[in-house]
Amino acid sequence: QKGDKYELQIVRHYKQQGYKVYPKGLKEGRRDKGIDIIAYKGKEALLIQCKNWERSQVKQEHLRIFLGDCTAYIEQNQKIFAKRSVRRVFVTSCENVDYGVKKFLEENDMEYKIIPYFA
Repeated sequence: QKGDKYELQIVRHYKQQGYKVYPKGLKEGRRDKGIDIIAYKGKEALLIQCKNWERSQVKQEHLRIFLGDCTAYIEQNQKIFAKRSVRRVFVTSCENVDYGVKKFLEENDMEYKIIPYFA
């Protein structure tokens, strides 16, 4: 439930920035294929994964899985994304970033945002 509230917070965050937002995780549950939110603005599309973790640290494997999920989703939905610039965005409330995460982000096309959870 805390995860759902965080996803709603992130949905509002992107709506305030002018994006049309589809809350994929909230609507599709476990069938979301690893993508919680899809946001569109102009020719831009964001594939967003949300993790509301206070104590757990994001590990490189979490980013690797998300990147794979995004690649598969884009391939399965080529018509939707063919003429769009797609950005992969991993959003978390956890401020601890380990070395493996930093290295992975340097080497891969992914954004990493820390957005605190407001209960």
